[in-house]
Amino acid sequence: MIWAVPLLVAAGIIAGLVLAKLRQPWLRRLLGWLVLLSTVAGSHFVLAGNDPILRMVGICSVLLGGMKGLVYAEWAGTQKLPLIRYGVFALLWFGMDPGSFRSKRQGLSWKPDIVVGLALMLAGTLGAWLVWAMGWRQILVMFLPMSVGFHFGALRVLKGGLRAAGFPVRTLFPNVLEAQGLGDFWSRRWNVGYSQMMQRLVGRPVEKLAGADAGLMAIFLASGVLHELAITLPVRSGFGLPTLYFAIHGGLTLLERKMGRPFGKIPTLLLVALPLGLLFPPAFQSEVIARCLSVFDLLAGG
Repeated sequence: MIWAVPLLVAAGIIAGLVLAKLRQPWLRRLLGWLVLLSTVAGSHFVLAGNDPILRMVGICSVLLGGMKGLVYAEWAGTQKLPLIRYGVFALLWFGMDPGSFRSKRQGLSWKPDIVVGLALMLAGTLGAWLVWAMGWRQILVMFLPMSVGFHFGALRVLKGGLRAAGFPVRTLFPNVLEAQGLGDFWSRRWNVGYSQMMQRLVGRPVEKLAGADAGLMAIFLASGVLHELAITLPVRSGFGLPTLYFAIHGGLTLLERKMGRPFGKIPTLLLVALPLGLLFPPAFQSEVIARCLSVFDLLAGG
C-alpha cells in the first residue's frame, strides 16, 4: 500500500487550499491539525511492516505535506498564491514561507548558494564516508556530516535553484556557529522556516490565551510531538524522548529569557549537541541513521 503515501501527501496539501477559505481561525486550525494527524496516522497504517527507513521517509513526507497545508491556510487571506506557485511551494521547497512565492523578482543572487551548497554536499559526503569507513557509530559523529551535506548543502543548492527561477527564498539553516543563545539558535539559526511556522501556528495563538511564556513552551512541546511522529513512530521505539529533549530546551530558553542575556555560543552548542541521544533514540540511530551509511557498502561493492 505504499502507493497510498503520495495520495496522503496530496491530501494534506490540497487541504490547505480548502482551509484557507475558512474565516474562523479556531475552526481553520482545528480542522488543519485534524487533517495533519489523520494523514500521518494513515501513513503509519499503510506503511506497517515496511523497512524503518521507508517508514520514516513516507511518514515525514506526509507530515511535511500536512504542515504545508497548515501554514498556507494560516498565511492566506486576501494574498492567495496561484495554483502553480502553491505547488512549487508545497512540493519543491522545504521552507514554510509561502510569501516568497507570491511574485517573482529579477536579478536575485543565486550562484554563491549553488557553489557553497555543492561544496558542503561534498564535505558532508566525504565526512559520512569517513564515519562509515572508521566504523564510528556515536550519534553526534554520525549526524554531523549528514547534516552538513543535507541541511547546509543540499537545501542551499535548492535555495539557489529557486532564486535562479526568481523566487526570493531565504537560507533555512544560517550559520549555527554564530548562535549566541538557545533562543537565537532555535529562532534564527536552525530551520528558520520551521520556527516561523511554529510561531504562527502554535506560539501566537497560545500566547494570546495564556501569555508569552506559555506560547514559547507550547512551541517546544509541539515540536517534540512532531518529532515523535518523524523519529520514534517509524521505528516504534523511544517514545517520549524527543519530547523530553524539546521540553528541556523550552525550559532552558525560558530561563535564558528570564536571565535577560543569552547563554553564549559554546554553552548553547553543547546544550544542543550533548543530549542528541534523546532526540534520536537508540533504535532510530541503529535502524535509520547508521543504516543510511550502508549506502557506502553498495558503492564499495560489499
